[in-house]
Amino acid sequence: MDESTHGYPTPHIIQPTGCHTHTIIFLHGRGSSGLELADELGSSKVSGPPDANIFSQLPHVKWVFPSAKPRFSTVFKEEMTEWFDIYSLSDPSERSELQIEGLREAAVYLRDLLDQEIEIFNDSKRVILGGISQGEATALMLLLAGGYKLGGFIGFSGWMPFAHRIQSEPLHSFKIPQDLIDLLCLDWKPVACSNYDTPTLICHGRDDAYVDFKLGLQVCGILTSIGYKVDWREHEGAEQEGHWFKEPEGLDEIVEFLKQK
Repeated sequence: MDESTHGYPTPHIIQPTGCHTHTIIFLHGRGSSGLELADELGSSKVSGPPDANIFSQLPHVKWVFPSAKPRFSTVFKEEMTEWFDIYSLSDPSERSELQIEGLREAAVYLRDLLDQEIEIFNDSKRVILGGISQGEATALMLLLAGGYKLGGFIGFSGWMPFAHRIQSEPLHSFKIPQDLIDLLCLDWKPVACSNYDTPTLICHGRDDAYVDFKLGLQVCGILTSIGYKVDWREHEGAEQEGHWFKEPEGLDEIVEFLKQK
């Protein structure tokens, strides 16, 4: 295993079929893996020819699907693949200290992945970050603390870790990156310039049985209040009890968002 992976499994990569113009780093949810998420996305419906999928609709995009490490789950009393430990999805703020170690390790690892892709283009706006469920929650921490002006952020069926702490800051607060860096004990300094112009797509199922719809609205509200321009989408009737992309509408929205931004 490459030392640059910080002990994480090697990411699953889907190479572009055309000229490589952008990279998307997309994080899976708890109990999944990069390969599993890529397979599920590849078999999900999009509008277009019968054999079309999200990858064929974005032929110039390289997709990077990192995998989390097995971690001990306090709730389930066993090891499982997750980016960080969490005590309650109904109230993510409960025992939030359990989340710090995993989020710190993930942030360091994922920042290296971002830097590698940015170096290819010498342009951070050609790299998009996102995730689903716990993957969205993890990616949000890097979005807020990393200081990158990215080409976009896409999040589905997730929540904002440490939401109450972030909401306690004044609107348009530039203290949030430093506060999260301190909380997660990260060894980098916040970037002076704002990264709030990163285009952002946040989607959530109104009937999501695993991550409450209200937590998705909270993400949208927090990002909007501190300066992000959020494209908010909501659906009903998706597979996996509402905890997945609505097909084909949800995946069509990703394609449309990325092509526009």
